[in-house]
Amino acid sequence: MSNLEPIIKLAGVTKSFGAVQVLKGIDLHVSEGEVLVVIGASGSGKSTVLRIMSGLETADSGQVWVNSVPLHDPRRAREIRGHVGMVFQQFNLFPHLTALGNVTLALLKVRKLSAEVAKKKALAVLDRVGLAEKAGNYPSQLSGGQQQRVAIARALAVEPTIMFFDEATSALDPELVGEVTSVMRSLADEGMTMVVVTHEMSFARKTADRVVFMDQGIIAEQGPPEQLFVRPQNDRTKQFLQRVLEV
Repeated sequence: MSNLEPIIKLAGVTKSFGAVQVLKGIDLHVSEGEVLVVIGASGSGKSTVLRIMSGLETADSGQVWVNSVPLHDPRRAREIRGHVGMVFQQFNLFPHLTALGNVTLALLKVRKLSAEVAKKKALAVLDRVGLAEKAGNYPSQLSGGQQQRVAIARALAVEPTIMFFDEATSALDPELVGEVTSVMRSLADEGMTMVVVTHEMSFARKTADRVVFMDQGIIAEQGPPEQLFVRPQNDRTKQFLQRVLEV
């Protein structure tokens, strides 16, 4: 990890949906090359934090800097496009396009590459997620794990500096989770800056540089996984981990 200026920085970030305040003054930073995993119960605000970092949601107040772009400045927020990749719980693939077509489309639309160059890059990134031989398959011909790996390939194709994952494995059958988390681990090993919202505690323990536990719109605790999972300091963290780690 780099000790330079954080690549992501949130200061005093709040967000409400109607009368419900979802985020209550979040201060958070992510260093270049860091894998930050955000955990917490449903409704704790973790996905909202991720969506604000990626530019999909706008904070009500506070400052958000991503890759030196001030997302809190509406005039400059668009500059983040192409810098970040986002992988969602649902795969959001176009059913009428093959795996290759889904990945190529991002390169044609975002990077404005020629069809020939886009195809070459798309094949390379499908190979990177272990799906080169499925390039000609349509989403309906792929398993859920394979579809999610195509979604990861599509996000990687535009060469983002940061990857965001929002519950990327929670729509998968349990036996398919491993093939997606192994791709995510390989990205971490390559030094990709990653922010991951997940319920996969084994992924958080093995892959995160730092784990953030959110509770009712605040960061209740954060630290290295060996500290947070083995010696949590906050009572709410302890209660949450007891619930999710029960066998």
